[in-house]
Amino acid sequence: MRNTVIQGRIDEHGKVLLPVIVIASDGLEVEVEAAVSLEYGGAMAINEELAVRLGWRRLGARRVVVGFQTVLMDHYLGTMSLGAEPHQVVVLGGIKTRAIIGEKFLAGRKLILDFSRSKVILE
Repeated sequence: MRNTVIQGRIDEHGKVLLPVIVIASDGLEVEVEAAVSLEYGGAMAINEELAVRLGWRRLGARRVVVGFQTVLMDHYLGTMSLGAEPHQVVVLGGIKTRAIIGEKFLAGRKLILDFSRSKVILE
């Protein structure tokens, strides 16, 4: 798998954002801006409505700890790319905020943050 350099940004609230390509079941590619969360150990979490519109296969639901509570959330099998060849990952569905990239999707990559210029680089 060949990685390329991805450029993101830091928003006005200090969130680290990266563009992710999500691929619908019919092959349509959509760019989604996702927040980086080093507290989330999974690959990615997205809004449930987006997962359904992409035609991703629902794998079922399970209980997930979110903050201080446990909630039931659906899981999907989705195809996506973060500057590399597209691959399938298990995606958590049901969040109400923007998409989130977790540790599993960043594994083996180098993340550079430049707060003075509001720039993010993923190598």
